[in-house]
Amino acid sequence: MEDIFTLNEVKSLILVKTGIRTITPADCKRISIEISKTLNKNVSETTIKRLFGFAVVKHNFSKFTLTTLAEYVNKEDPKSWTNALPANAQAPVQTWSDIRSNAKKITNFTLKGIRNRSGIPYEMTISRKFAEHDFEDFFKSDHSFTCFISQPGYGRTILLSHLIEQFFQAETASHSDSTALFITASTIFNPDQHHLSFEDRLKIQLGIPHQESLLEHISENYKATGKKFVVVIDGFSEVMVKRDLKKQMFENIISFICAIEHNDAIKLVMSMRSTTWMRFYDCIRHSAFLRSKWFSGNYFNHNEVSNVPPLTGQEIDRIIHKINKSDVHDLNPKLKTQLKFPLYIQLYYQLKEEDPYFNYSSSITFHELISRFIQEKIYKSNYYTEKILFLKKVIQLTEYGKKANAVPKDLLIAELSAFKNAYMELVSEGILVEEKSQDDYQPREFVRFIYPHIFEYFLFIELLEKFHLQVNWTFFEFIQRNYESNNVRFHLLQWTIRFIIRIGDFSALAHIFDLDLNHFERNYLILFIAENIRFRSRYSPDTFKLLTEHKLHDILIKQLINFDFVDSCYKEAVNVLAEVADSDENRAIYESILAIFDVLSMDQDNIAIRLTKIAAMDLAGWPISPYEVCWLIYLKLSNRPDTSHPLIRDLENFKYPMTENRAVIDTRQGISYLLLLMLNKFYGPEEGTLKIIQRITKLHPRMFSRRSPFSIFMMTILGISNSKVNPGKKTDQLEHILARIHENKSRFRLTEYSECMFRLMMANQLRLRGEFVKAYEYSNESLQIFKRNELNLNCIMAYDLMISIFQDLHDTVKVNEYKYERLCFMEERKIPHRLLVTVG
Repeated sequence: MEDIFTLNEVKSLILVKTGIRTITPADCKRISIEISKTLNKNVSETTIKRLFGFAVVKHNFSKFTLTTLAEYVNKEDPKSWTNALPANAQAPVQTWSDIRSNAKKITNFTLKGIRNRSGIPYEMTISRKFAEHDFEDFFKSDHSFTCFISQPGYGRTILLSHLIEQFFQAETASHSDSTALFITASTIFNPDQHHLSFEDRLKIQLGIPHQESLLEHISENYKATGKKFVVVIDGFSEVMVKRDLKKQMFENIISFICAIEHNDAIKLVMSMRSTTWMRFYDCIRHSAFLRSKWFSGNYFNHNEVSNVPPLTGQEIDRIIHKINKSDVHDLNPKLKTQLKFPLYIQLYYQLKEEDPYFNYSSSITFHELISRFIQEKIYKSNYYTEKILFLKKVIQLTEYGKKANAVPKDLLIAELSAFKNAYMELVSEGILVEEKSQDDYQPREFVRFIYPHIFEYFLFIELLEKFHLQVNWTFFEFIQRNYESNNVRFHLLQWTIRFIIRIGDFSALAHIFDLDLNHFERNYLILFIAENIRFRSRYSPDTFKLLTEHKLHDILIKQLINFDFVDSCYKEAVNVLAEVADSDENRAIYESILAIFDVLSMDQDNIAIRLTKIAAMDLAGWPISPYEVCWLIYLKLSNRPDTSHPLIRDLENFKYPMTENRAVIDTRQGISYLLLLMLNKFYGPEEGTLKIIQRITKLHPRMFSRRSPFSIFMMTILGISNSKVNPGKKTDQLEHILARIHENKSRFRLTEYSECMFRLMMANQLRLRGEFVKAYEYSNESLQIFKRNELNLNCIMAYDLMISIFQDLHDTVKVNEYKYERLCFMEERKIPHRLLVTVG
């Protein structure tokens, strides 16, 4: 018994030391070289192959070999296994206690190996609730066997280890009196023992004499105690055997299930990849008895051939809390949905180890995880050249993603013949999957990528090669034209951005904004660019030099004039850009945009913090100083208004500090004008808004002749003020123009903030016409969006409008209800009540 343990243990320790997760015959040479380098002693490649079962063992391992292996893995006492054989029989057991003791030793050894090889520290892993329920149901049922089935990377091994600990080993274990034997397939299915039955293999492991029956031992104990015996087998994917031997392995298991028959004393639990299970199921599908003895679990998905669901939100929270040691709400919600597959949690842990602050709002983390997954599973694996060539062929047969991403298998005959081993590993590792489909009543096999994002990655690589690694306008235009109505388009743009920033050719990013993008896509891609730059700056000192050289900030600042205040990506992008600004001039623009958010939130503390940042900046070139405006609004919120300030006197006299400039408005001017409008909101009359916009129109007539996001935004603000101050024919005409613009969203690409403000204008217009129900709906819709984005100034405007609606209806109860709701809203956000007179 101890001999088998020590040999298996040293094999496990060798794999841990060399970093090999799934050993292949090709790895044996590497291990031999590593031993020679470390100890200056030779253990041949053939001997290593014998140790791992890739070559026939015709004699015992020599004392020199065993001592050298022990020394390599730092095992202190090799004497106990000096004469070991891979499957040496133990001294015959005498009692059930001996069998139970041996089973516990084997189980503990298997659990120890799992802990040592866990991708993240084992204490950070969790038990899966669905598996607990499935196992409990199976344990109490009359089914003989069950199998946890999924694609690679769903954490089945960790799942099994927690089940064993929880149900059989913990102090409060519900089945601690029953016996669990947890083994790996590579331990029990040795190709040299092909003549042995499954029961005989188990007897060798447990030290039961050949002439005795394991099933009789188990049955007798069950009659005496009522306790069951559970065999758990993991690691089928690590058994490197030929197809005929694999079928023999399955036949061994099936024969054992048949021998169990209606014996409730013994239960068999297995863990297999979907592809392995399909081969196993092919062996039992024609037997009604065998199918009836299978417990499929409560979550079996026939389409995906899996009964292991992805991690739930609560399970992700528990694991991430252990990794981050902080509030799980700090994690980007988008990333949480991507971490539902345990294989990415291991990669996420590696990223967090390298950079504890690695947490991004865009999908940059997901792209890093995908890249690392592909590096590990393909570029650092066996047959990586053949795998890449095979995947290239699959991409080409999909016509570069224009067709469905599934390819008929018969079109890959030449590649399957040339790259057989590479293909089998791609299927085994969960990169590709085989499917059967009825085509004209004829079954046909298809091959496709399991995960769409892996497909998108290799599609991007193939397109990059098609264009000879030249990412220019032609490349972007090709993606836009060929994938216009395909979800792949937006993901290809992100992979392209990531590539451009990696190689440092920032000027190529300008082409992205020449594409036909809606405002969500535009804002998100700005955020994605910003976060990739920040990520690059942490490992490449030349990043800021390249930013200046390619004038990337000038390109991005130009895109920010849409002022989409209800798109979270917009605000997050500006925050990140402020961090990676390459000059004070650019930083001042970003901080000023963020100051507008602070003013709209009416949060005095945030405005005070922003003032300290802006105060240190040179604002001499600004037509209207962001610092002066924010300072005056801060004084107003603090009940210390400065009515003697020149800016305030100018507002009262309808004189505005604007210089003559008939050119197109740039972002800095747009910020200045918007700040002036906000200052008027706090200090000036409503009529001042009309005067300011009229003045802007005279200074920039060309801007209002074009329907740009900024001009539409200004027209909407003008419409709201006109509706309040000058309702009538001209306001109705402006409403009609804006309505036509908003009806044609595909042409004008409106921001959601402009849409919300237009709803407020429409609500007031409808109120004036007596259409109170629709007016209330419009104002309430805008209110909810403003609340979600903490645009408290806009919220108060919406409340005021709703109160006016019910005042017109003479509904005193509703008027008082919304006045009280508005009052509570302001108190919760520490907004002074006195502002109701001026802001409303």
